[in-house]
Amino acid sequence: MRDPSGLTHLAPLLISSTPPSEGQTAVEMPQLEIRRIGLREHKRAWVTVSEYNYDCLERSFVLEPPRKPPKKLSPQFFKIVLKALRSVLATAVGRVDRV
Repeated sequence: MRDPSGLTHLAPLLISSTPPSEGQTAVEMPQLEIRRIGLREHKRAWVTVSEYNYDCLERSFVLEPPRKPPKKLSPQFFKIVLKALRSVLATAVGRVDRV
C-alpha cells in the first residue's frame, strides 16, 4: 500500500511447512498454490497471519528489489489470506517493525 507521500508499506507474511502452534493463526495453502509459487508439491504449507513484519520498501534495510519478478498467489487464495489478516492488522498485535 502506498501512502500520500509515495512510500510503500509492506506486511510480509511467513509461509512455513510447519503447522501453526497453539495461539497462532494461519491459513493452510492448497497444493495448487504450493506448486504455483514453486514450493515442493508433497509438503503442506501455511501462511501465518498472526505474526508479520512491517517494513517500508523505500526505507528498508532488510529488503532489496527482486532480481526477477516473484511468483504470486492466485487472487482467490490471496483474498482468503487477506480476510484472515484484516483482524490482526487492525490490532497491530503480532507486528514486528523493521523500520
